[in-house]
Amino acid sequence: MAPQGFSDKVAFVWRVADKLRGTFKQHEYGSVMLPLLVLRRMDAVLEPTKKAVLDAAAGMSEIGPGQDAILKQVAGQRFYNTSPLTLASMLSDDKNLDQALAGYLRRLSADAYAVMEAYNLDDKIARMHKAGTLYAVLADFADLDLRPSVVGNEAMGYIFEELLRKFSEMSNETAGEHYTPREVISLMVHLMLTGATSAELTQNPKPVRTIYDPAAGTGGMLMGAMHQITEMNHGAVVKVYGQELNDETWAIAQSDLMMQDIDPKQMANGNTLVADAFATLPGFDFILANPPYGVDWKGYAPAIKDEHARLGFDGRFGAGLPRVSDGSLLFLQHMLSKMKPSGSRVGIVLSGSPLFSGQAGSGESEIRRWILENDWIEGIVALPDQMFYNTGISTYIWILTNDKAEADRGTVKLVDARELGTKMRKSLGDKRKELTSDAITHVAQLYGGARGEFADDPRVKVLTRETFGFQRITVERPLLDDAGEPVLKKGKAQPDPKLRDQENVPLPAGFLDLGEDERAKVLRVAAEEHLENEIHPYVPDAWIDHAKTKLGFEIPFTRQFYVYTPPRPVGEIATEIKELEEQIQEWMKGLGL
Repeated sequence: MAPQGFSDKVAFVWRVADKLRGTFKQHEYGSVMLPLLVLRRMDAVLEPTKKAVLDAAAGMSEIGPGQDAILKQVAGQRFYNTSPLTLASMLSDDKNLDQALAGYLRRLSADAYAVMEAYNLDDKIARMHKAGTLYAVLADFADLDLRPSVVGNEAMGYIFEELLRKFSEMSNETAGEHYTPREVISLMVHLMLTGATSAELTQNPKPVRTIYDPAAGTGGMLMGAMHQITEMNHGAVVKVYGQELNDETWAIAQSDLMMQDIDPKQMANGNTLVADAFATLPGFDFILANPPYGVDWKGYAPAIKDEHARLGFDGRFGAGLPRVSDGSLLFLQHMLSKMKPSGSRVGIVLSGSPLFSGQAGSGESEIRRWILENDWIEGIVALPDQMFYNTGISTYIWILTNDKAEADRGTVKLVDARELGTKMRKSLGDKRKELTSDAITHVAQLYGGARGEFADDPRVKVLTRETFGFQRITVERPLLDDAGEPVLKKGKAQPDPKLRDQENVPLPAGFLDLGEDERAKVLRVAAEEHLENEIHPYVPDAWIDHAKTKLGFEIPFTRQFYVYTPPRPVGEIATEIKELEEQIQEWMKGLGL
């Protein structure tokens, strides 16, 4: 539950944003209001120790790492400001307010200033000053009481996140790249915190858990997961870690952490795929992300290809490399590399492409093979379409773990929630549907009860992991000479390339539990049985070139839930056509035709 009174603060800032009308476009409001909110919070937090910080700084000729640590200790915070001004006091000189505010920013501690710099706040200050709105906006923020005694860290986090949500939704089409709808986050976390995981959290009086998002965006997933865990157990100690490529988006996420007194080093700025900021940490308990869909990685391919070739499975991308047009499976491999040996849970939102793109033997297929061979996929949930701000495509939540319940071993749960979305009264960009709290609860129940009370529900399937594998066999037919006889070479019939065909043969049950030698034997037997039963009745001279056989893995989700609808009887259609013709004739008579 959100803290009492937080909605008043949100409404206040929302009203202040209206003063930007005409100077900024609506999608820019958040990039002005959010940093000013952060600045006002820091201003209020630092007020009790401001004089002590100024006195300490006065005796310093420069501020290096040592002096920086001392000033933070004096301030009692992870940041400080050596400016003698406050947001309220600088209002006394309205003509030079822009210069005073710019100077105030530059006297922030280095890490706090880096956040403000990423917002590109100087440009916004100049625009407001030129438009004559800077004084009015800053005066309102100076009146906003954000002292820690009035607004605690948790409440401040809720205020920031609610404003972020509102400003992101205002952005519509640009929001989806960095902001995941709150109900999608809630559902993902519900799915991750099921069964034994939930029991461990609630039964332990003070559990310590770590959460990581390698494509953190504005930090919504991290904060959503943190809040849900602490709601389940108020004694829980939750540490969040994230990395984000976009500077301004990183600043938003970093600000959210600052508002809740979380170490800023836990939110890194940079490209996760080429510069992992947390490579030295032993892993995380919960790893979740909504990486960008269909974004190519050509621009930084050399580093990734080098890691793949040089480190193999000792690196992050040993299983394979997907096509450069979509890096989703690179993020998934990276996330799986962050699992703790003792057990972690992974949640990721993906488009449909990673389920089935790539032929047998391709990078995508080999990545799916690696994941299924390790038995890491616990389940996949299909979401309703039109759930995101900047795309209406179908999306799926994958839940993976290296600590499956005994009953789940060797299987994958599929839940079809495509029809559980509710149409919104007003669309937000491409987002036209949402999941209500009841729908989230129901999907979580379907998922958790896939082997129990909902085992017979048509929206739920529990399948063996071999269901998603196949061997791609090459079927050959003999090349004939001019007399119609097979062409032989060393006593063997030569294949005709023009008649060559390929077919998929399902993997035998239990295949992934076998050793390499046994696998080869059962594959050959299954292929020859397929040849005998499915091919020879039609082309008796065909044979299989086993040297060309490849294993393939795909997860054709929608095919598993396809329900055949027989065509309507011809007589029924004919009757309907006759009735329509008679109706048209009556209409024509009425028109005098």
